[in-house]
Amino acid sequence: MEKFKTFIGENKIAVTITIITVILTIGIMLGVSLFLNYNNSKSVLASANANKEEKIESENTENVENVETIENLTSTENVNNVEELKEINKKDVEDSKKEKEKEKKDKTKASLPTYYIKVNYGAQVVTVYKKDSKGKYTKPVKAMVCSTGTQTPTSGVYKTPNRFRWLKMVGGVYSQYCTQIVGDILFHSVPYLKNGDHSSLEYWAYDKLGTKASLGCVRLTCEDAKWIFDNCKLGTQVEFYSSSNPGPLGKPTARKISKAPANIRGWDPTDPDKSNPWKKYLKELAEKEKKEKEKKEAEKKAKQEEAKKKEEAKKKETSKKTDTSKNTNNNKTDKNSNTNQKDTTNNKLNNSTPASGGVIGEGVINNQTTENKENNTANVNNINEKNVNNI
Repeated sequence: MEKFKTFIGENKIAVTITIITVILTIGIMLGVSLFLNYNNSKSVLASANANKEEKIESENTENVENVETIENLTSTENVNNVEELKEINKKDVEDSKKEKEKEKKDKTKASLPTYYIKVNYGAQVVTVYKKDSKGKYTKPVKAMVCSTGTQTPTSGVYKTPNRFRWLKMVGGVYSQYCTQIVGDILFHSVPYLKNGDHSSLEYWAYDKLGTKASLGCVRLTCEDAKWIFDNCKLGTQVEFYSSSNPGPLGKPTARKISKAPANIRGWDPTDPDKSNPWKKYLKELAEKEKKEKEKKEAEKKAKQEEAKKKEEAKKKETSKKTDTSKNTNNNKTDKNSNTNQKDTTNNKLNNSTPASGGVIGEGVINNQTTENKENNTANVNNINEKNVNNI
């Protein structure tokens, strides 16, 4: 204690200055604090006054609107008192209220999400609906093939709360275009082995789209996952149900990619990324298939033409044989005709009277010598030749 008193006595001036400094500092801090509190109080008061003024102005506006509504009501030329005025305009006031309620409902409808999503885990199909003229989600706009899993909800309606461009999934894999449905259940692409690496797709899992294959999330093609990510705003309702009927738009299919070249199959064929090699590969594949198709058609056409030529040659051969047969028959007919004509001429001559006065009948010559018979025979032959020539 003695030492403390001695110290103060020796450093009286320094101690005094220190005490004064501390007092001034405390005073300044109190002053600043009071000043700030005053300003805050002033701001709060000003804000309260402003809110009060807004409330008053709002009430005045409502009153003005009511006055305007009353001014536009039924004509009041024959009104004698306020009661009659109220009674006459009661209907118009009610109509005005109904109109406002309708406007309010319309605004509510307009604020609803554009789409409604149904997940049919029985058929492994996702169908998206939009509103009809009555504001109900009855018009199907898009169907997607999917893969659900053992932990997928089996019923209920949920609202989408979040979405993520890339997200790490269970098992240390990653997915694109993730839209949360409820808890750890999401819409997303088929998983990738590396974060942000479009070429590390689990192609064996992609081939399972359309079947039950996930833990619980709803796997989609990259294109479909992106469509939901881009078009279905947060708050979109998602309903889960099971049916063997895939829905009004049917069940789409996804390309099988496991047998594609190694540098191709690590990509989702529907990924819109500019580096996706599927675009070039599919183009080359389409050209190859087109050429093969054209080749097969050309071969088919050549075979048809060859068969046609053979058929025509066969027809010509048959026609030629038919003509030959006809000619042979005609020749036979002509020969028989000539023979018949000769027989007719001979019969006529045998039944006629010769110039020498002898009688020839039924092939017998009467009262003639052998010499005369020979001469008559010669004459008959000459006559036959003449008759034949005349024919």
